[in-house]
Amino acid sequence: MGVFRLKVTKEQFADKLVELFPEKKQALMQHYEDYGELLGHLFFSDEINVPLFDLLQKNDVSFKVSAYCRFVEEMWRNGTDDVVNIVDVTIAERLSDDETVWNRFGKNISNEFKIYINDDLLKNNIAMCDVAKLDV
Repeated sequence: MGVFRLKVTKEQFADKLVELFPEKKQALMQHYEDYGELLGHLFFSDEINVPLFDLLQKNDVSFKVSAYCRFVEEMWRNGTDDVVNIVDVTIAERLSDDETVWNRFGKNISNEFKIYINDDLLKNNIAMCDVAKLDV
């Protein structure tokens, strides 16, 4: 008999992001103060997309790049449908805007995640229909 796991919510992932990057605690508190709730696409765009895109653009190979990429992959693997939607239409779409950034992102994620992106996301997300597949 398999183990049933509850999917992780965007709020739980926001808390996990603060655990991983304590410097983001103030941003999360400010977000809740400003909006009264967690607007996942906005929060994760600001707190993952912006810094990760910048690091990948600079070809930074630090712990932070791998930590962000592992975190995004965990969101995809263990998140609720809402969380996976954030990964698909906020994080992946933005990273795919720049071919170099996109390919560097691909080098930092698992083959399983790349196969999902290539065979599912790129085919079903019209905003990404011209994005090149990631090397597996």
